[in-house]
Amino acid sequence: MTTLSQKVKAEVSLRALAERFGVSWDQGKSRPARGDYWASCPFHGDATSSFDLVEPNGRGGFFKCFGCEAKGTAVDFHIAAYGGTPRDALKALADGAGIEREESPEVRAARQARLDADLARNAAAAAAEARRNLARARAVWLSARAFGASPILSQYLRARGIDLDALGGVPPVLRFAPDLPCYDGQDAQGRRRLIWRGPAMVAAIGTAGDFRGVHRTWITPTGRARLESGAKVPKQWLGETGRVFGSPVRLSPVTDCVIVGEGIETTLAVLAAMWRKGRRHWSAEAALSLGALAGPADPAGVGPGLGANGKPLPSAIPDFDVLKNPGWMPAGLLNVGRVRRLLILGEGSAKCAATAERHGRRAQAKLLTTAERVKLVVPRRDWGSGLDYADLAEMGEI
Repeated sequence: MTTLSQKVKAEVSLRALAERFGVSWDQGKSRPARGDYWASCPFHGDATSSFDLVEPNGRGGFFKCFGCEAKGTAVDFHIAAYGGTPRDALKALADGAGIEREESPEVRAARQARLDADLARNAAAAAAEARRNLARARAVWLSARAFGASPILSQYLRARGIDLDALGGVPPVLRFAPDLPCYDGQDAQGRRRLIWRGPAMVAAIGTAGDFRGVHRTWITPTGRARLESGAKVPKQWLGETGRVFGSPVRLSPVTDCVIVGEGIETTLAVLAAMWRKGRRHWSAEAALSLGALAGPADPAGVGPGLGANGKPLPSAIPDFDVLKNPGWMPAGLLNVGRVRRLLILGEGSAKCAATAERHGRRAQAKLLTTAERVKLVVPRRDWGSGLDYADLAEMGEI
């Protein structure tokens, strides 16, 4: 007897599901004749096409993101996109595809037993993969220890406008790796494709005593490393799948006045400016992606229409019903109770200004319950300025 799960995974088009969610395929990397499609990942802040979907026969299919490590079938995609349980996803996908799901009690019980066994196996496999990713991340972090805050790392941060004198040097959460490989996508043999190798800034993700991964930025003494095409080498996360999303790079000791931004450099630039003015009661954390900063969105607030990046405009309203994993939250909540002041750095250099603004507004709405005062700011008060706060620091504007 074919189970509903098997029917859904075999008969539902994962590619069509992804497209309805707003995924736009990278025409340069995709190979439609092979059923191999690449795109920016819809589940994390992805500056490059790290999301691979394989569906040669027009239905079924499997996806994997080589940035955040999300992967699975149409059922897994539905859960990641819309929340809910595997059973909720199966029902929604079956109904959408016209797949009959009426069963006798005996068949239903047998199917549920098999589904529970599948879920247990998948959970065990996911846990094992999370442990492997965490071990890989720890190895990268420990290997960078010998080089600490090298001259190249200091030069890079100063070039980004960050006042290291005000900070007392490079924060210990940042280390330097002199020769780190960067992989993106796969080659013709299905192996990870090496696109760059060289010096990198390695940041520890997590909180004290709870290491969850690393964030890697490939650098030169004067700025971000660039590929032969001129594009910046993509930043990448590596860590414990399922827990690394929303975990911060904590750039200073915890206080009850917190600066939070998407990126490490822009957040560090504002912290340095604050400390230079004697406001050392401020602390700073980088959320690493707009999605992690904003948290889950209320589906009812989506749209209308598409943003400049070709994706549906996200909701500016948090989905408070599914905030089991709300993304980034102030570490100070665990240390000092309610945060006194919270400064959210909006992103003015995103590909789509409307999308960035909605993420910023959603972050503000989510975090209003965590602090006495919450303020959202954006460079030059313009979501489409093309600038972040590190850019302003480079120009001497903060």
